Amino acid sequence: MAKENSVIDWEAYGVLLKAARLANGFTRGQKLTDAVEEGTGMKISERTIYALEDATRAPSADIFLALQQVLPELRDPEYMKPIFRNSGIKVMLVSL
Repeated sequence: MAKENSVIDWEAYGVLLKAARLANGFTRGQKLTDAVEEGTGMKISERTIYALEDATRAPSADIFLALQQVLPELRDPEYMKPIFRNSGIKVMLVSL
């Protein structure tokens, strides 16, 4: 189970992650993992994608950021707003 004592509601994150995956045409988790590896060089497993989606685990910072590179919705502050437990949280988004 993902951490409950967290700034982020990982169950809400999982719902948004799955919606973003499907909206971008990644019907299988493996297609998303292939795109992450191609776009970032980071290898993650299909099992990890599904574990994040059902909130049985929280992503590392590396995975969190790698998924943002492939799924543009995960970089949109309005799209991501529901995952934060406190509405006063400020988030820094940068482009390098």
